[in-house]
Amino acid sequence: MNTLAKKELILEVVSTQLPNLIEEIERKVDDSASRISSNQSWVQTTPQARRDHAPNTLDEEEINRIADLLLNAEEDAFEYAIKTHKAHGVPIDYIVLDLIPEIARKLGKHWEEDSLSFADVSIGVNKLERVIYKLDYLFQANQLERQQNKSIFVSGCPGSQHSLGTLIFANFLTFSGWQVHRPNKVNIDCMVEGVESKNHQALAISVATNEQLEQLPNLISLLRQKSKNPKIIVLIGGPLYNKTPDAFDDIQADIKACSPEESVQKLEQYLSHLDIQVKEKL
Repeated sequence: MNTLAKKELILEVVSTQLPNLIEEIERKVDDSASRISSNQSWVQTTPQARRDHAPNTLDEEEINRIADLLLNAEEDAFEYAIKTHKAHGVPIDYIVLDLIPEIARKLGKHWEEDSLSFADVSIGVNKLERVIYKLDYLFQANQLERQQNKSIFVSGCPGSQHSLGTLIFANFLTFSGWQVHRPNKVNIDCMVEGVESKNHQALAISVATNEQLEQLPNLISLLRQKSKNPKIIVLIGGPLYNKTPDAFDDIQADIKACSPEESVQKLEQYLSHLDIQVKEKL
């Protein structure tokens, strides 16, 4: 395989493995994003705000040391470091919503600078995913008091090879009070089962490649048809949308967003607008 072909292959795979949603986690929320709509009472907290108020968070030097362990030859070195910091009082919310996305961002930056190979990136992404999955039950338990009667189904498009971006996005939604459901496998059957089995208010799909974009209209149509909620809100985002939003102009979705913060804000605004319409009809 020639160098150009390898580059194209790496670009396609990494766009799936490291969705831009990971980097967007670090964006501070505008003041308007924290406004409380008429149908909810949660307070949205930015990553920086959590760092400013939470004890036992890590400085840049320590984060870099942990990030370096992703490439450590010892298989469990990175996971052991995370467990050690958790045992010494680093909050689970900080680890899941701040530390892991920051390390993922650093991993992506190294790849962009050609200082990491495709194999290095794959190993790093797999380690990050594995750690989040192992910590997820603790994170979910910490969010029970925030949980409201708002359900969303989150998935990548069929054909997505990794789920790190949608996993981090799902945890951000959970922190904002949503009940988040994700498919066991990223394929059409599992996605259909997901929207058929529960009355979700919303459906979020992350798009990573042009091939997925070509299939997106039919996918949205099928999931709307199969959904237990005939008025399900469809939200579209992901690395391809962030890179070329104009390519999505003809996609029939209710919401298109670049970041978790923007997604939550637009979802709340959309639900609030629907509530107003219902009240006006009464």
